Amino acid sequence: MNFMESLVPLFAIIGTFLSVIIFIYMRYKTKHQQRMALIESGQSADIFTEKKLDQRDSSLKLGLLLTGAGLGFLLGVLLSEIINIEEVIIFPCTLIGGGIGLVIFYMITRKKDAGYSDYRPD
Repeated sequence: MNFMESLVPLFAIIGTFLSVIIFIYMRYKTKHQQRMALIESGQSADIFTEKKLDQRDSSLKLGLLLTGAGLGFLLGVLLSEIINIEEVIIFPCTLIGGGIGLVIFYMITRKKDAGYSDYRPD
């Protein structure tokens, strides 16, 4: 192994960390510039605030995710036993079940948010 071949892993590691640091720096710099431009034009910078889930929505999301993952795991085990495939099918079924749980959560919260937007106090 010559000297140049031993530098490749070193440059790969340094390059990886450097690219992550530059990405984070540029993201925050761009967001700051956008906020300053909005403030200078007299507009509000409220578009950058994120809507946080309340405790019940968080619990519902986690519950649906774990229920879907559990059902997917059970389906994967049953399929591997019935079809006589190796256990390779268990992990993808678990991920698909968790994804279905998150899609159900999205549909529930979308309906709830649509219901709140129709409410107009007198």
